[in-house]
Amino acid sequence: MEIKELAIIAKRELEELTGFTSPNVIGIGRREDIWCITIEILEKPSEAANLEILGVYEVKLDTSGGFLGFERTKMRKRGDIHG
Repeated sequence: MEIKELAIIAKRELEELTGFTSPNVIGIGRREDIWCITIEILEKPSEAANLEILGVYEVKLDTSGGFLGFERTKMRKRGDIHG
């Protein structure tokens, strides 16, 4: 399975499970037989962009694209380079 297809699957699964929209893949890697896709997604919109809250999630897929699970690894304000 191609990396682009894995990214699409991971984004779709995260949207369905969390209800948040517009996920962006910010990283992808493989650990043994598990693909780990890091996705950033807007969790709390705000009129002031610097007050928006973004969640960073790790979605895990098997080598054939089967969903294994996800975890929010951190949250940050948009523009926060330390978060």
